[in-house]
Amino acid sequence: MKQRHLSPSARALLSFLGTVVLAVLASMALLTPDVAVPAVDSMTAVPNGLDQILPTGLFE
Repeated sequence: MKQRHLSPSARALLSFLGTVVLAVLASMALLTPDVAVPAVDSMTAVPNGLDQILPTGLFE
């Protein structure tokens, strides 16, 4: 079987695209804690507000 080799310009383009994808993934991984921490902090206030939303006899 004949092997197809990529031209140097195609290899350079694939390397560049791979680098861009890795950079985007790395920046998303660094931004995730900034989004996740406020979401978790806001969840601590949820049980305090449940008695206002649900009937009082529901938890007894």
